[in-house]
Amino acid sequence: MRRGGRTRARGGTSPETAPPATVAWADLPEAERTALKRMNRGPYPALAPELGRRLVGLGLAVARPDGVGISRAGRALVIGALLDARRDDADTP
Repeated sequence: MRRGGRTRARGGTSPETAPPATVAWADLPEAERTALKRMNRGPYPALAPELGRRLVGLGLAVARPDGVGISRAGRALVIGALLDARRDDADTP
């Protein structure tokens, strides 16, 4: 019986088992940051193909049959950046 979640790729490992990304948020250009934030909210059909390939290559996104989506590493990076920004705002008088 299936317990929910995405189905794993047949005959190999899931795209989500890719090695974790070793990219810092500050290392990404603004276009990549924006794309990751949008993908974190849901499907991003307007994602430029070359930008999608770059994010997949960095381990921040995964290629799926229905398009490029954010990976676990990409989601963790976005959430960390959002939490850091919130902490910075709280520390500013």
